[in-house]
Amino acid sequence: MAGYFKLVDAHDEGFRVKLTAPDGTLVAVSTFYASKEEAIAGIELIREIAGTGPVVDHSRVESPEQDELFFGLQGTSGRDGARRDA
Repeated sequence: MAGYFKLVDAHDEGFRVKLTAPDGTLVAVSTFYASKEEAIAGIELIREIAGTGPVVDHSRVESPEQDELFFGLQGTSGRDGARRDA
């Protein structure tokens, strides 16, 4: 089974989306959406970004080996597609 998106009521009368791993582990919680339509549009955007968005590393580099792990997240694009913004 794949992970899934869970649409939930927010405490402030809106909605949030929870991204859940296949084993039920909470991976991420979205921003507040005022309507279900906005939440559904948010899910579509999350799907698009997750599949195509670059990884932007704002963390400190602790070792060259860890830095190489980051560049491995870039897929086949290698270092050319990686961004390390300050």
